[in-house]
Amino acid sequence: MPLQLIFTSAPQGLVAGRSGFCTVARHQAMPERLAHLLESIGTPHGQSTGATFTFRTLEASDKTYYVLSRFVARGLDYTQRDNRLAHHLVFTQEEVAILPPPPALAARWKGWRDEWTSAPEWLAEDNKPLTLDSYPPLSPATSWRELAGTGAKAAWLVNESGPALAGLVNFPETLQSLRLLAESANLLGKAAWAATFTTDSATTTADGFTWAIGATKGRPIIDLATATAQPAPIGPFARQAAMGVTAQKHPSAHQSQHNQPSPKTPGKDSGFNGLFLIVIGLVLLAAGLGSYLLLSTSAPPAPQVHVVATPPAVDMAKADDIMRAGRALNDVNGFLAREDYVAAAKIWMETVAISPSFSEKYTTDNLPRIKGKYAAATVAQLTARLERPGATADPRGTREIADEATEAINVGTQLKVPQDEQWKRLTEIGGRALFIASLDIRPTLVILGEWGSSDTGPNAPSQADFKLSAAAADKIQKFVENSGATTATSVSARIRLLPLTSFHQRDTQTKYGSAELRRTPKSDWIEAQSTPGRQPPILISVGSRSNLITLNFQDNSGAQAEANRLIEIELATGEHFCIALVANPRVLPPLNLGLNGLQLDKDTGVVRPAPWAEPAVNAFIWPTGAIGLYPDGHEFPDRDLPSIRATRSLLDTDLLRLENKSGPGTPPFETIAQRRKLFIKLDYILAGAPWTLRTISTRGEAGPSLLEFR
Repeated sequence: MPLQLIFTSAPQGLVAGRSGFCTVARHQAMPERLAHLLESIGTPHGQSTGATFTFRTLEASDKTYYVLSRFVARGLDYTQRDNRLAHHLVFTQEEVAILPPPPALAARWKGWRDEWTSAPEWLAEDNKPLTLDSYPPLSPATSWRELAGTGAKAAWLVNESGPALAGLVNFPETLQSLRLLAESANLLGKAAWAATFTTDSATTTADGFTWAIGATKGRPIIDLATATAQPAPIGPFARQAAMGVTAQKHPSAHQSQHNQPSPKTPGKDSGFNGLFLIVIGLVLLAAGLGSYLLLSTSAPPAPQVHVVATPPAVDMAKADDIMRAGRALNDVNGFLAREDYVAAAKIWMETVAISPSFSEKYTTDNLPRIKGKYAAATVAQLTARLERPGATADPRGTREIADEATEAINVGTQLKVPQDEQWKRLTEIGGRALFIASLDIRPTLVILGEWGSSDTGPNAPSQADFKLSAAAADKIQKFVENSGATTATSVSARIRLLPLTSFHQRDTQTKYGSAELRRTPKSDWIEAQSTPGRQPPILISVGSRSNLITLNFQDNSGAQAEANRLIEIELATGEHFCIALVANPRVLPPLNLGLNGLQLDKDTGVVRPAPWAEPAVNAFIWPTGAIGLYPDGHEFPDRDLPSIRATRSLLDTDLLRLENKSGPGTPPFETIAQRRKLFIKLDYILAGAPWTLRTISTRGEAGPSLLEFR
C-alpha cells in the first residue's frame, strides 16, 4: 500500500499554522533529513503561467534519493488565496534502474498537479501505478535533428564519463526542452539518472545541476539559435543519437516487460525502499501558509525497450562516415545560406572525401550552387572589406584579406570553378590587398621649391633651407593652430625626416624624435628636440618674420640641392601630418594604384577613384592651385577648372584633338583608333588609360604627378 503524506504549516499536518514559518507532517518511514531538504527547496517558479522542472539528488540517512520536481503558480488554496505549488517525485536507487530518463518521465507522467484547492489533509491510501503517456522513441534523436540539423548534436550534452556540464540558451518551450534533454540522457543508459537538470536557471540558479537551461556563467554554453551552423560531434554517442545504433547492450536496463521480474512489495522493515514518494508543496503567498502532499506508489512495470543488435565493425565505420558526411552536408547548406562560398566549398570537398557514394547523391543539387556564385560572392565580400573606412590604415587586416584571397583561389582551383571575369577579379584582389597593406596614407602637403645649402666638406656639419610660399606657410600655420598649441601652452609631438622616393610609402625603419609645437604673437614654430650644443635637426617657422624650413645635418647631407624630402609629424592624439618638399619632380615617380583603382559611373560618364583608392587621392594638399585626374595625352596648360573627376566630354575633347594632331609627339594612329573604339563602347577607363593625378597651378600649368592608374 502506498504511503500518502501531507506537508503543512501546522503540526501533524491537520490544521493551518501561523504565517511566516512552515512545519512538516511526515510519516515515520520517511527520513527526517529528507523531509527537511524537500521543504527547503521551496517553490522556485516566478512566472504566472507554465511550469519549471528540476531533477536533483539528495543525500539523507546515508542513502541517495532522486527527486523530480515540478513547480507552477496556479489555482487558489482553501482560503481562496493565490499559491505556488511544488510537486516532488522521490525515487530510490532501486526504482530508477527500471525507469526512463528523468526528462522523459517528467514529460510523460500524468499525475502532475496544477491546482490544490482543499485544506491540508491525509489522502486516502490507494494503490496508484505510475501512469505514463505514450512517447516517441528517444533514439534516434529526432527532436535534435529537427532543431539543430542532425540528431548527432544530442551528444553535445554527454561524454565518455557521463553527462557533460552545460548551459543551454535559446531552448524551446518546456515540454520540447524536456524532449531534447531526454534524447541526450538516453545516450547514457543507466547513467541517465546522473544527469541533473533545471529548465529555468534564472529562477532556480544553476548550482548543483549538470544541465541548466538559461543564461549561465562558468560553464560551456550551447546556443540552439546557432546550433545548425555548428559542427556536430562524432563518435559512438553521436552515431547512436543520429542513427539509433547502440554500441553495447545493457541487459539490466533494457529487459523487456515480459522478462522483467515483478517488484517486491516492501515489508514493514523495508523502510523507504521500493516506494515512489510524491510531494506536493503549496506555498501561500498572501499569508505564508503552505501545504505539501507526499504520495508513494508501488513500482510500475518497466517500459518496453527494443534492443538494437550491435552491427559489425565494418558497418559501424560506414555508418560513422555517413553520419560525418551528413553533418558536413548540413554545414554546406548553412554556409551557402550565409553566402560563404569558400567555407561551403571546403566542407563539400571534405564530404566527398569522407563518403564519395553518399555525397554523389547530392552533387547535382550542391556543386552547381557552389561553383556558380563562388568567384562573384567571394570577390564581393573581400572587396567590401577592402573598401570599408579605415582599411588602408590597418595593414594586418589587409594582409589577412590577401591570405583569404589566396586560399579562395586554391580552393576554387581544386573545385574547378569557371575562370570567367569574376575569377580574374578574384586573382587580382589578393595582390591589391597586399599593395594596400604596403601604403601609409597620411595628409600630405606638397610644396615645390629649392634648397639653399652650404657645403663645408664631406665630414663637416651642413644645413639646408627650404623657403615656403605664403600659401604653404598658411597651411602649416593652420596645422599648428589646430594641434591645440597656444601662446601660453606648447604641444608635444614626434617628428622624423624621410627621403621622398614615392608618395604614401610605408616606412617602419626610420625612428621618430621628440618635437614641440608652439606659438608666439608673430610666428608659429615646429622644432625637433636637439642634443646639447647642436642645432635642432628640424626647425619650421611660419609667420610674419619668416616662412622657412631648416634642416641641420651632422655631415654634408644638406648639400643635396635637388633632394626630395618628407617631414612627418605625429601628435599625441595619433594624428599625422606630412610635408613633402619637392625640389626635383622629374625624379619623383608617381605611385601606381592600377586601373582597378578607378571606377566609372556609366550614367554620368564620370571616372573617379574607387572607394579603396579615395583616401590615397584625397590625402594630398596642394596650396598653389588644384589637383586633377586626367587621361593620357591631355594637353596643358589646362584653361578649364581642373577637377578630380574626368567627364565624358573631357575625354571626347582630348580624343578629337589627338585625331587631328600631327607631328612630333603624336601617338600612333592605331593607338588613337583603339581608344576611340573603347570610348564608343563606353569603356572610358581603358579609353583614357593611363590616368594621372596631377597638380595644376593657378595658371593651368602641370605640376608634379602624384599618382597614376595604369
